Parts: sequence; structure tokens; C-alpha cells
Amino acid sequence: MANNIAAPTEDLASTDAETTINHPLASSEAPLEDGATPSNDSTYGDDISSTFSVTSLIRDYEIENGRTYHAFKAGRYLMPNDEVSAPNCNCSRIIIDFRNLKEEQDRMDIAYHAFRMLFDNKPFFAPIGDNPQEIVDVGTGTGIWAIDVGDAYPGARVRGTDLSPIQPIFVPPNVVFQIDDCLEYPWTFKENSIDLVHTRDLHGWVVNDWVTFYKESFRVLKPGGYVESQEFDCMDKCDDDSLPPNSAVHQWFQLLNEGAVKSGINLRLKPSDLVEAMEEAGLVDIEVKTFKLPFGPWSSDKKLKQPGIFTLVSMLEGLSGISAGLFTRYLGWDMNRLEVLLAATRAEWRQKKVHTYVDVCVVYGKKPL
Repeated sequence: MANNIAAPTEDLASTDAETTINHPLASSEAPLEDGATPSNDSTYGDDISSTFSVTSLIRDYEIENGRTYHAFKAGRYLMPNDEVSAPNCNCSRIIIDFRNLKEEQDRMDIAYHAFRMLFDNKPFFAPIGDNPQEIVDVGTGTGIWAIDVGDAYPGARVRGTDLSPIQPIFVPPNVVFQIDDCLEYPWTFKENSIDLVHTRDLHGWVVNDWVTFYKESFRVLKPGGYVESQEFDCMDKCDDDSLPPNSAVHQWFQLLNEGAVKSGINLRLKPSDLVEAMEEAGLVDIEVKTFKLPFGPWSSDKKLKQPGIFTLVSMLEGLSGISAGLFTRYLGWDMNRLEVLLAATRAEWRQKKVHTYVDVCVVYGKKPL
């Protein structure tokens, strides 16, 4: 990965496009081409406006349903931030100090690699030139995108912001992480100072009002600077008849979106939604790129097989964390009932004959000169 990281760290995964992962899915038998006959083994496998520096923030987290969530602006983000499942407790919510939790962070990093391979190893598409000075990654998560971009652009300062202080300590010298709520406007960045504002997987979970978000991005961008959003539509798609009737996968997506609506957010997204929001914010030269991100290595397109493996692993490993907040808080489910649905969903995704995917879009626009 990075050659100029101050010290080695186990928190960061390799970003090489040919990276393999130590997971049964990565070593399973060769995936079927579209239309191929399943082998005797029909599945992929069973093992499968407050800104603080990170170092100054006490790393407290909240526990709910055995998972940890950020304590800063508690409840704002419905996904956990843990590294492994938290111990069971009878308390509905307690504050603890957890420093070695890993499950959700692994899911984030695996999903990062899926996007990286889907995008032909490009961290972004906006034509910002070879010498950017200031780059901001909003909702940086584990910080892996910011670190990779910091390595690629050593002359730029790359700042990652997030509600959770889960980023590694040893990073390139030009990378900085800070705890910040991106929905508190105005941002602390200076006007006309940023070359690129980047987002990934923020739609619905974090940002629902893209017009306001892009207007604030416009304010801090330099003339000629770009904002780029890499987002997906949270609904399963299938172009053949491989998804079974009364599909558990489809039921899970529908219920997740039902819970999201009840919570006041919208996880569905069309590229035109982002385009219209950018136009209203005053951005120009808007470009759209669309992709299919499969669940599993079933695609006949070789470029989609590795992203499919990583996406499937991230979903099998992270499904409970993605679901727990919305299902228990807004649909009234208990964890036992939820785990039954999740087990059926995982089993369905493991079927090689099931060809599901989600639509991914990359939309970027420029602040006029």
C-alpha cells in the first residue's frame, strides 16, 4: 500500500486491484458463467459545527443490540462502527470504551476494495489535474480512501471527516482525520479552498438533502474545483429469472427501505437525483457514470468477478450491522426474528444461480471558473 506511512499498521488492507482475500469465497470453485449449469456444490461456501482532532476525542461508543455506534452526535448514523460484535448485555443503551472492535470496519474496508476494483483502481473520476492542494473525504469511515489518495497525491493535504474516531493512527504525513458532522453548516473549511470534495455511500444513511450539501460544497470549492459522489441505489436488481419467488433477498431490501422511510431517510437513488441537486447548487460540466455491482462472482464480465466476490463477502459479514438499527428501532423487530431473515438472505446470496446486483453511480460537477 503506502510507502510513506509513518509506521506499519494492521488496520489497513492492501489496495492493489489484484488483491486476494483469505476467505472461503476467494478460494471457492470457479464461478459460473451466465447460463452455465450449476455443479454439485451450488453455493459459494458457508464460512463466508463541532470539529475535534481524532487524537483528542475520548473514544466512547454506544452499545445497542450487541453492536457499537458512534457516541458523537449519537443516533445520527444508523450503522455501527465496531470491529467485532460487542458483548451481549441487558442494557438497551450504555456508554463504553471499546478500542479493539473490528466487524463493521472490516465490512467498510472490504466494500472499499469492491468499489476500487469496480472503478478500475481509480479512487475518483473528476479531472482535478496532477497537482491538487486540498482534498476532503466526507464520511471517511476507516479512512482508507483518504490514505490511498494521500499516497497518490503527496503534494495535497487530504482531510477525512467522520462522526466516528475509528481511523488508524499511522497515516501518510499529508493525511488528517477529524471528527465532524457534515450536516452542520457552514463547514469549517475556508471558502474557495478545496480542489475536490468526495463522498461514497453517504446517500440516505447520512445525506438526504443533496442540494444543501452541494451548495456548501460549492462554497468551499475553489473555482474549477469538483465535488464527486459515488453512491448506490439500495434495491436489489436481477436481469434474469434467477431470483426465487418470495425471495428473502428482495424481502430484506424492501423491509430495509420501509424502515428507512419510517426513520425519515430515503435509501433509493437515481443518478438524475444527484444531477438535479448539483445543477440547483450551481455546479456545471456535470458527468455521470453508471455501474452494476454484483453480489457474488457470477457475472460473465471478468471485470465484475472480483468486485462481486468482495461485495458478497462484505454483505455476508456485515448484514446484521446494516439491518439492526432500522429493523429494531423502526420496524419493531427483535434480533431473533431478524436473524432468521438474515440467515435466509445469506443462504440465498450464496446460491451461485442467483444473479443479483445493485446500481452504482458516480456523479461529479465543477464549480465555474
